[in-house]
Amino acid sequence: MTGKIFVGILVFMIVFAAAGLVLINEGVLPDQELNGTGRMQIEARAQLGRSIEAGALLYLNNCATCHGPNGDGIAGKGPVLNPGLFTQHFPEVKASGYGGTLRDYVKMTLIAGRPVQSEWAAAQGGYAQRMPTWSQQVGGPLRDDQITDLTNFVMNWETEAAAGPSVPLDFKPVGSDTTTPLPAGDAARGADLFAQKVKAGNNSNLPCKACHSLQPGQILVGPSVAGIGTTAAAREPGKSAEEYIRESIQDPNAYIVPDNPTYLAGGKSTMPAGLGNSMTEQDLADIIAYLASLK
Repeated sequence: MTGKIFVGILVFMIVFAAAGLVLINEGVLPDQELNGTGRMQIEARAQLGRSIEAGALLYLNNCATCHGPNGDGIAGKGPVLNPGLFTQHFPEVKASGYGGTLRDYVKMTLIAGRPVQSEWAAAQGGYAQRMPTWSQQVGGPLRDDQITDLTNFVMNWETEAAAGPSVPLDFKPVGSDTTTPLPAGDAARGADLFAQKVKAGNNSNLPCKACHSLQPGQILVGPSVAGIGTTAAAREPGKSAEEYIRESIQDPNAYIVPDNPTYLAGGKSTMPAGLGNSMTEQDLADIIAYLASLK
């Protein structure tokens, strides 16, 4: 009898130890779930990595022609995804009442496309073609697993976008001092800065085109800048077009256009303050040169 009890205890201890080893290896213990050190967490990361790699290839073959190889967008063809989707577009979608997650939104967009241009897209200047449907569920070319891979690839940019652009160590913002001497402006580079074809000195896109149209009379958020090189010269007494444009960028509340409440909020200009903190003296000079050339 004693021997049977001993054997029973021994078997129980072996089973208990084996179960403990399984728990340790599988990753269901609280510390493992927190630190991601269990077999299940390691395998899940490996599967996600393979999915992102597959999604990257799908993106290059199907999406990069409109959204750019790194998600930086192509003017007139597709909006910026990295970081614009995360830092600007989706927050605006959430603010408008959308209740889903960012992942849901990305996947839904991939599945169904964009048959109708959104107000946000129109505010970016519009795109010549609508985003097509991609899922086979609605007549597109991609399987469900490929849609998931593409979603995982796009979502892989989220951490980078949340961290913000990597600002160069030698970046020196021009700030709000309108008396700082500026170098000669390059209107061609200013046009590229405006169109977000090149980045400003802090390694980010300037927001100009999101608020200001180049089409006469078209209002996005702020007024159209069509012909501003002419109108700015007569806007504020005693200031040239270049001086007025500079003041409007660096110190937008210094002069409020009389009898024009359209672009005011709480008595202040809707033009955001602090834009000079995101550009160098050369960036500012180039933007001024470009805007002043719009006659």
